[in-house]
Amino acid sequence: MPVEDTDSTLMRRPAEELLAAEPLGHALVLHAPGEAPRRLPLGPGALRLGRVAGNDLVLPAPEVSRNHAVLSLTEAGLVLTDLGSTNGCLVDGVRIAAPIALSPGARIGIGPFRLDYQRGPRAEMDRAAAEARDLDRARRYLQALLPPPIESGPVQAAWRFLPSASLGGDAFGYRWLDATRFAVHVMDVAGHGTDSALLAASVMNLLRERAGPDPAAVLAGLNASFQMDQQGGLFFTMWYGVADLAARRLRFAAAGHHPALLETAGGRVALAAKAPPIGAVPAATYPVFEATLPPAARLTLCSDGVFETEQPIAGRRGFAALAEWLPPHTTPLAAAPEALLARAREAAGPSGFDDDVSIVVLDFP
Repeated sequence: MPVEDTDSTLMRRPAEELLAAEPLGHALVLHAPGEAPRRLPLGPGALRLGRVAGNDLVLPAPEVSRNHAVLSLTEAGLVLTDLGSTNGCLVDGVRIAAPIALSPGARIGIGPFRLDYQRGPRAEMDRAAAEARDLDRARRYLQALLPPPIESGPVQAAWRFLPSASLGGDAFGYRWLDATRFAVHVMDVAGHGTDSALLAASVMNLLRERAGPDPAAVLAGLNASFQMDQQGGLFFTMWYGVADLAARRLRFAAAGHHPALLETAGGRVALAAKAPPIGAVPAATYPVFEATLPPAARLTLCSDGVFETEQPIAGRRGFAALAEWLPPHTTPLAAAPEALLARAREAAGPSGFDDDVSIVVLDFP
């Protein structure tokens, strides 16, 4: 009996056929102003988008028409159709004039909203959905640790926190050390994902209990406790300051972090201090500097996600542009972080932010 040639019987199918043979999954990632990104799995049928209730996805903004567009899964993939909206739909920055089949990775712009299209094998998409749920839990835990705003008293505080789709390691905090001394910090863990977020949460919890009046000692203690070879290779930057309201002085140190900005009636100064990031150098030391806190002083701290943008404003980008984006010193405190965020969002352009954005503003009346 002849033996079948198995090498010729087993057909070597091209990678395209193997991919096509697997069930595909489809999803959108919704980026809404002032909100964390949200993942939306797509199923069969049409998804109607518009400003008013009755649409499958409501996008509440004046730039969005009542019934703006529809997304439909077809044999050609995901197809976007504009429903005669006033302001139209953008795909990768270009306004569409007719229904268009979207490629994976396409970015849809509708008013101030952005939707990123993802497509891939169902198993991979399911794993991505599970990772998104883990990120969302880490995001909610981190946000629960952030301090409440302070609307009155000898120190007043307001902030904005906008996590990125992949969740970086931004965090910040402030607290009274005693009757006259007030501590504040902002930090940024390298990398993205749940590991970075959980490291940030660990540091925040530690500082909520053990923040001290000596910035050098606080940073050195953190450096001893969070060496990167014991944290999966992760390290973080930090700016840490203590305001002594009796002496009207601010003592501060930084570990690899860009300066804070101090505004007074006499002008604006960058409070810079250079030292290695926390976890990078075992024996690092952190010099302490001082600044005067005259009446009506305002301190602004932020993460580098604010100014690391693709598009320059007036030919400037990076930290050099940050001072130009600050709202006037007379801007009410509650509105100041949002005003700075608006300028940063303009600089980021249609692609939005790639990293977390943290903005903390303190007033010292």
